[in-house]
Amino acid sequence: MSDDNFLKSIDCSLGIGKWFILQIFLYFLMPYLWNYEYGVGTIISIFIYTSLYAFYWEFIPKEVRIRWTFVPYLVYGAITVILYYLIGHWCSSLWFGWILPVYGLLCLILTKLFQKYSKGIQKKIRGGKMIVFLVIVLIIVCLKIFSVLWMSREFGSFDSEKNDILERRNYLVSELVTTPQKVLNAMPSGIGTQFQGEWALYSCSMLSAALVNISHLYPETKEENLKHIDSLINIVMSSEMRYYDKMRWNEDPLESLNGDNSHVSYLSHLSWMLCGYKEMGGDGRYDKLLSSLCMTMNHRILLSKSLNLPTYPDESIYIPDMLVAIVALEKYADMNQGKYRSTVRMWINKAQKEWIDKDTGLLASFIDENGKQYEGAPIKGSYSALNFYYLTLIDETFAKQQHEKLKSLFWKDGFVTGLKEYWDRACPIGLDMDAGPIIFELSPSGTAFFAGSSTYFNDTEVRNGILKTAEIAGHTIKMGNKRHYLLADVALVGEAIMLAMRTNIRK
Repeated sequence: MSDDNFLKSIDCSLGIGKWFILQIFLYFLMPYLWNYEYGVGTIISIFIYTSLYAFYWEFIPKEVRIRWTFVPYLVYGAITVILYYLIGHWCSSLWFGWILPVYGLLCLILTKLFQKYSKGIQKKIRGGKMIVFLVIVLIIVCLKIFSVLWMSREFGSFDSEKNDILERRNYLVSELVTTPQKVLNAMPSGIGTQFQGEWALYSCSMLSAALVNISHLYPETKEENLKHIDSLINIVMSSEMRYYDKMRWNEDPLESLNGDNSHVSYLSHLSWMLCGYKEMGGDGRYDKLLSSLCMTMNHRILLSKSLNLPTYPDESIYIPDMLVAIVALEKYADMNQGKYRSTVRMWINKAQKEWIDKDTGLLASFIDENGKQYEGAPIKGSYSALNFYYLTLIDETFAKQQHEKLKSLFWKDGFVTGLKEYWDRACPIGLDMDAGPIIFELSPSGTAFFAGSSTYFNDTEVRNGILKTAEIAGHTIKMGNKRHYLLADVALVGEAIMLAMRTNIRK
């Protein structure tokens, strides 16, 4: 290869990279033009025609370049036809594939015009570079606003949200209905083995809860949802998924049901999932196991000092973790002539009398093993919102009271609305393992969990505000019959939680 061709190859490669990245960036910000068609085929198609034209423009002589400019398009069109018929779901349609280069041409024209006029501004006006930078930022912000508004048009009713809900279900099923190890590997490795296990368990149990909800919303999906719940149960029952709990208690949670150690984190979520399976009309294959689990949890709760079980040895009682066990016992009681409901009522009565924070009127986030509140312990938005989601499944009246109090103290309106992590202190930025990255005082997980009680009590304004915030922060990606927030690539559990919360209807 001559030096000239070598330099042309480098310029060609740089040009492909530059124009491809620009097109993809703008493409993701303009869903209103293609209805979130982010299929792999679409992205590769953009790369193909960008590469063809970059090569053509770099290596074809200038004197014939314009005359034969349609040739790369014909080559691209032929490739598109072949790929469309060889690969399923390559593109939404052949017409879409053929017209896609027009988008690339438009990007090129607008970029060249912007470069031309921005150079003039930079030369004629003092601070011209800053003005150009601000214009670019403004364009991006405007595109993002239009993107959010476009996606938000579907919010407000379960009929209009049906495609969105079902496609998010499809995505989560594709990611979680797999092998136990792949589920664990989908959790961020940086959080450590324990939290990987917890997040994996939460992802499965929240998807299971969402599948139950979706079956009530859209009965035609019930049969396939039941199969997915069954698969999720088997994943959660695997030795790989039990390991995080076994590691902390030095014994396997399922092999020690006759013992005295708590294991409430693992046992409660599994029990809740089994109850969901039965609620959906599942057969009796898990009946014996569910009975044993609920008997064990009920026994251990009654023997405890305060009707509470620790999540892990020598740690505080985390009320949200304990509530999952109470939910499971309540669901079991519904299906078994009220068995264990007395324990549920005892716990709720005790909670209302002894575990209400005097400053906020909200259920405590955590207490000691004796059932005493810690002096000065904060009431956290993330814990509280999760508490009240679970309460909607147990005691509607209590949940409603708590929902309204939480809303009055923690809800923050604005361009980005959501639930604050703290009600009595400013926290512009922070990081919490349970709340996530706190930005502008808002709690990511608390905001997501608050969608649960907001959906249940038909608080449409709050629910729509949360969904809009989720779209701003998460940015929806659609590929074929699946869609998800970009953030799901980092925290899959958040996607599962959001789907469970936004479908938490009265049954």
